[in-house]
This record gives sequence, C-alpha cells and structure tokens, in this order.
Amino acid sequence: MKIGFLGGGSLRLLPILRGCFSDSPEIFHHGEIRLIDLYQERSEAVARLIHACPEFAALKNCKVICPDQLDDGLKDLDVLYLTMSARKDPTETLALFNSVEHGYFSNDQLTVNGAFLSMKLGFTIMNIARRMEELCPKALLLIFPNPVAVYSCMVNTFTKIRALGICGGFFNHKYDLTKLCFARGECDNGWNVVAAGVNHLSFILRGDYNGEDIYESVFPKYLTEDWINPIDRMGIKTEYPWQEYALRMAMDCLYQCYRKYNTLMFSTEADGMAQIFPKENIDFLKFRFGKREDYNPDGVAEQEAAKVEARFKEFIEQSYRPETINWNDGGNYGKNTTDITLPILRAVGGIEPMRIVATRPNYGAVADFPDYAALEYTMDIFKDEVKPVENQYIPAPFKGLIASLSEHQTLLAEAIAKHDPKLFAYALDAYPTNRFSADRKEFLLKMFDLYSDIDPKMYEARKFYE
Repeated sequence: MKIGFLGGGSLRLLPILRGCFSDSPEIFHHGEIRLIDLYQERSEAVARLIHACPEFAALKNCKVICPDQLDDGLKDLDVLYLTMSARKDPTETLALFNSVEHGYFSNDQLTVNGAFLSMKLGFTIMNIARRMEELCPKALLLIFPNPVAVYSCMVNTFTKIRALGICGGFFNHKYDLTKLCFARGECDNGWNVVAAGVNHLSFILRGDYNGEDIYESVFPKYLTEDWINPIDRMGIKTEYPWQEYALRMAMDCLYQCYRKYNTLMFSTEADGMAQIFPKENIDFLKFRFGKREDYNPDGVAEQEAAKVEARFKEFIEQSYRPETINWNDGGNYGKNTTDITLPILRAVGGIEPMRIVATRPNYGAVADFPDYAALEYTMDIFKDEVKPVENQYIPAPFKGLIASLSEHQTLLAEAIAKHDPKLFAYALDAYPTNRFSADRKEFLLKMFDLYSDIDPKMYEARKFYE
C-alpha cells in the first residue's frame, strides 16, 4: 500500500508506525510511506528515525519518502492520514475562561470552541479532499484533528472521497472499563463492545468481556452500591494534581452514568462527559486552569512557539544519532500498539476484517437519524468495504441530546462546504448547552472577538448576535 501522512513531521507518528511495523509488517511490504509536511526538516527527521527503529528491518522493500509538494505526496495514495492542529494560545486559554464563566465546557471537539476551530482548519481539509479527488480518488482519508465529526461529515457529504473521523476513544474504553471494574491500569483486549452516539459521547449498547455479557453479568457484578473509585484502590499518583483529579472524576462519571441510566459512556473524554455531568467537568477546568486573573496572556504565543520549536529541534537532532536512543523508553521514540490506525490499516490492507468505532455520516447505521447526520458508530471494515453493525440506536434518555449535538456538527460541516456564515450561525444556535440562557449572546460575541482570525466570510456570522 501507499500510505501518506499529512503532518508527516508530527511527533506522534513514529510510535504509531513502530506499533504498526511490530504488529503487522505485511501492511508495508513492497509499499510506500510518504511523510508530507510544510516543515520538511521535521518529516525528514521522522523518516530517518523510521529507518533506524528496530522494527523497520523486518519490512520488505518499503520506501519512506518526504515529498516537498502536496500533489506529489497525494498521487495514487491508498490511504491518507491527516494530523494537524488549529489551536493556538493565548486564544484557547482565554476562550476556556470565557466558556467556564458562562457555564460551558471548553476544548477542541464537542464544544463551542471546537466549532470556531473548525472554521480555521475546515477549509484546508476541504481543499485537501478536492486535490484527492483529482490525484487519488479511491483513497481512504483518515482524519485525526478535532473536531473530527465535522470534517469527516463534510468530506463524505460534499466530496467523492471516503473519510473516517478517528479517535483515541476506540482504545480508551479498554483502559477505562478495566480500571472501572477491575482496578487495573492496562489496556485489556477482552472487551468487545458496540457503541453509538457522537464523537466523545457515544454509549455502549451491548458487548461482552471475554465472552461474559457486560450488562447482564459484568457490570452488575462490579459496579455495585459499595463500589470504590479505582483510582483510590490503585493508589495512583500522577505528576500533576489535575491528572489525578481527571482520572478520579472520569471513573465517578462512568459509575454514576451506569447507576442512574443503566448504560455506560463509551469513553471518558471530558467534553462528552460534560454534556451529562456539567458541574463536575467545569469544576475540573477551574481546578486545572485557575481564574482568569491568574493568567497573563502577554507573550504567551511567542513562548508556546519557542517551546514547540525546542521540542522539534531536540527531535531533529536526535534523528542524526539514533544509536543513542533507548527504543524501549516510550515518549516520542516509543511504540504505540493501541492506536486505531493499526486495525484500520490491517483491514484496508486486506489482512483481516476489523471492527472499529469511528465517525462519518449515519448512512442508516443508527436508528431514527437521517443518513447525512454526523454520528459515531460501530462498523466492520475490510478492504474498500465499510459496513455498519446492525441494531444501533441511542439509548434513552439521551436521544434528544445526541440529535442536537449531531445537528450542531452536521451544520458546521455544511457551513464550511458551502462557505455560508448563516449556516455557521445556525450551527452555533443548535449547540444544546445553555441554549436559551440570558447571557448566550454575550458569550458568543466574546467568542467571535477571541476567534477574530477565522475565515473573514464566516466571521460575518457575528452579525446574527449583535
């Protein structure tokens, strides 16, 4: 296969590729890896380290190249993996404070912040998909940057390119459920579940753990009235207090969701949990980031840029002396075998069918939702076929919430594709949190002020709130 990575200088790619090489080297035999990046020296550093890593020697006739032109990187690809980010401080931190002050959670996906970020990166992704229509029309586009639901819905609906929005949640639940039930901090592949919803807020519909039904047997056995938070049972200590806070809160939210609704969220991304447990998750943001008056935005952009440059400088320098790397140490040089990229590449490469949870338009997968709705659901993939698992639905009482969040993200996708500020305003109106609160207009106007660098045409949506 010919597999391209746009954002090919990303520090997260080497561990993912090492995991793929180790588990499934046959994917890459007689194939080609293309690392495409605006910063050529970064992609070239990744290429040198790919050649140097222990697993690469097992690959048969695999080329690793770094095209300096996008079109050269896209031509005749089988898969394009997209990783990039539009986040930039101090805007993101100031937007977080604005959100928290008005009772909203803040991050880059299932939030109003995520909606504004989609207006910064969405047009770039749309242009990439258009070039793919010309240069690799049969390729599968894997979209990692958030909000993945907006971008995957947009590409599938408004271009001829097939796209999947992929997320760490696919493996996160194997950690989360293992901690929740057994107080063990590991990824346990014994979990086999079917989930549906929106990205970062899907629900486990059914499944088993090593053949034992989860809702009939496993959860009733372990999630009892005398349940103790596994973070306390495990005695976990983290580098920063907020990390321990987040872990404990995530386990509490999962447990409370099960006890109250007899269902479990698929994964513990905080923006999803905040739709059901807003106070707990907004309190977490306050705990981690403090108050606005404690934050000085002066010079933050320059400081962040310097930190990023320093990380890449170290990475690039290390690529020239790979013999000094301890390949078992993890970090930027480690091996990641629990990324959703691996099962997708195994399936697309024809090694075996795989079952994943990913985001794209509904296409009849989830009951009572239109085909075009942006949703996350369980699907079986093999080669060119993507087949939704049968009998998927949104459990009560979350159907209305998921419908609103899906409508919000579906409208964002349409707004970008049609370059229509009115649709952007509609999408913001569809966001369900505090939808009819008295200070909603004040909150949104401030968000427009903070994100004044979005596409000028889409910024015109501000007039709907003046």
